[in-house]
Amino acid sequence: MLRLFYLSTLLVLTTSFAQAQTRHAASYLERGNDYYAKGEMERALADFDIAITLDPGFAGAFHNRAIARHAKGDIVGALADLDRAIQLNPRFAAAYVNRGYLRSLRGELEGVISDSTKAIELDPRLSEAYNNRGLARGIQGDVDGAIADFDRALKLKPRDDAVRRRAKQFNNRGMSRYFKGDLDGAIQDHTAAIKLDPRFFEAYSDRGAARQKKGDVDGALADYTKAIEINPRAAGAYYNRASVWMAQGDLQKSVADYTKAVEISPDYAEAYFSRAIVRRDLGNLKEAAADYDKAIVLNPRLAEAPAKSPSTPSSARSHW
Repeated sequence: MLRLFYLSTLLVLTTSFAQAQTRHAASYLERGNDYYAKGEMERALADFDIAITLDPGFAGAFHNRAIARHAKGDIVGALADLDRAIQLNPRFAAAYVNRGYLRSLRGELEGVISDSTKAIELDPRLSEAYNNRGLARGIQGDVDGAIADFDRALKLKPRDDAVRRRAKQFNNRGMSRYFKGDLDGAIQDHTAAIKLDPRFFEAYSDRGAARQKKGDVDGALADYTKAIEINPRAAGAYYNRASVWMAQGDLQKSVADYTKAVEISPDYAEAYFSRAIVRRDLGNLKEAAADYDKAIVLNPRLAEAPAKSPSTPSSARSHW
């Protein structure tokens, strides 16, 4: 099953100036927020820099500069700023949530859990913190702990801007239920995510995987196809639909979908590996060998995988 995990992040600018020691620092913070909202990151960063120069103890300025740095792709700088914001204000709950998010990008699951737990201690209403801790727990194999955190996140009243985030939380719990074998619960959660966000193509793909595992081939195909209609670059949906065609014996359609998957995502090792199997079954041995070689270069562990026909959705990829 294509593991589409979604990490919630507050990654919004603080607008509280209570910690600023000077009015000038607060003014630059406010103007920096305006620039950020307009997408003018360089100007936003410049104003946050000035706010920090004017007031080196202004935790909110460090927090907001971290968000702008993240938007520019500077993860290291963003983490340093969040570390400083937390050092200056150890009760800055949003900073813990956002630092946990950035730690997830580096694969630091224990850091995600510790930051999320601290955020919950400071503000038990932060659904994002429960969601993120649930994700990290699930990836570590604590599926029950993950479901408990997702349950808690979903019981909390969402903020006005949280419809998409709410949908992701349903989808995350659905993924955990899938891995636990609760396919009906997974389908229910993915359906809830789709109702909240009808353009949530990943939820269609994930529901398709649960339906496929239950034996509902027609439902799975419909969901994968819908995901592709919404986002024609959904490589995972092509991969999963290819596995249905393969199971049904429609090898040409299977090859076409695996080919589309690797065109969209050239590093998709599992798609090359699966296409190799289908091409082998079609008698295209030279092309199959090339696909095997490519798959193993991208993921050497596939050299030990059995070369059998893929009939279930992929569980090879996860996305925060």
